[in-house]
Amino acid sequence: MNNLGKATITTLEIAEMMEVEHKRLLRKLDGDKDRKGYVQILTEAQMGLSDFFIPSTYRDSSGKENKCYEVTKLGCDFLANKFTGEKGVLFTARYVKRFHEMENQLQQIPLTERPDRVAQLINAVSPLMKRNDSTPYDIVRNAQLICEQYGIRMIENFAKVPVYQQLTLVDCK
Repeated sequence: MNNLGKATITTLEIAEMMEVEHKRLLRKLDGDKDRKGYVQILTEAQMGLSDFFIPSTYRDSSGKENKCYEVTKLGCDFLANKFTGEKGVLFTARYVKRFHEMENQLQQIPLTERPDRVAQLINAVSPLMKRNDSTPYDIVRNAQLICEQYGIRMIENFAKVPVYQQLTLVDCK
């Protein structure tokens, strides 16, 4: 996963999945003197290169920095459509499985390691809700939903509607 928050895999991993040399995969992406690569074609067409491929680097065993790309799921879909036959089928199966594994890992890791930031968010939103005449129950329920969104589980009856709020006023005119 790259630092932009998008789930990605590197072209190194893709080359391994495709059972091709990394430099061969980079030639398809970057092109050469005789033909344009996918990166140049997408860039010229203003197709949002970072939706597919994000330039990056890696260090090899000797410590030398080399070019690679972080590839999004959309980029993998793109590459899978360019490869046919058995290698294309196997690559598709491998990258789909890899992204599925990454999604499962994200679901198992709490979304925040900073519960104080979640508390700050709740403290910022609650007064706004109160000023807009939200009921105390709605404010508490919203706090519960914010916590759940960040992977913080609350007790089951945390946001219980009090009896007095269940009653409705009748116009006595």
